Amino acid sequence: MATGRPNENSGRARPRYDALVDVSTELFGKHGFEGTSVRMIADALGVKSGSLYSHIKSKDEVLHRIVLTVADAFFDAVKEAGEAPGSPIDRLRAMCRAHLEVIDHHGPAVRVYYDEWRRLGGKSKKQILTLRKAYENCFTEVIEEGIEDGSFGAVNVPWVTLVILSACNWSVEWYSHDGPRSPAEIADGFMEVLFDGIRADSPAYAAPRRKKSAKRTKRPASKR
Repeated sequence: MATGRPNENSGRARPRYDALVDVSTELFGKHGFEGTSVRMIADALGVKSGSLYSHIKSKDEVLHRIVLTVADAFFDAVKEAGEAPGSPIDRLRAMCRAHLEVIDHHGPAVRVYYDEWRRLGGKSKKQILTLRKAYENCFTEVIEEGIEDGSFGAVNVPWVTLVILSACNWSVEWYSHDGPRSPAEIADGFMEVLFDGIRADSPAYAAPRRKKSAKRTKRPASKR
């Protein structure tokens, strides 16, 4: 569901526009959308504020570009993983991996997307809402297929979708590209918990139970 970039009228303007988006992403991530002025963006680029308007109509347009780029990246990656050959379990795992890969590749922009997309208005916000719904549907469709073929039980599909996306989305708060676990390893860890649960009899958790501590000798009640 890729979309075209706004205000890209020539190949010559593309590098400047991309630099503007990159700088804005950094500033929005550091100061927030409301806390970032057009002058701040211009200063970071080393140009006058007025010259920015030859590339953009407003600061809102830049936010829309950042958010749309991330939304497209999530949708395209997860849709491809969801349509690949394999069982619903395999595909759902691949979709979770794809989501984490987008966070790995677009970290700063993903954070701006999560924190600021609601500040969009009108058609821009409606467009993102449509993309987000289509993205969620990628997951619900595979979960429903898993119920039909017996891979999953009669689970509550919206709840399962919510759990998966909540876990994946929250990882942006602590994930590090230089951390000990890759996006695939993190995604697989999430899905192991989801598929096997945390029941004591789950095959995913074969560790022995903790021994109960010895009973404590009751102290006699104090007399008043």
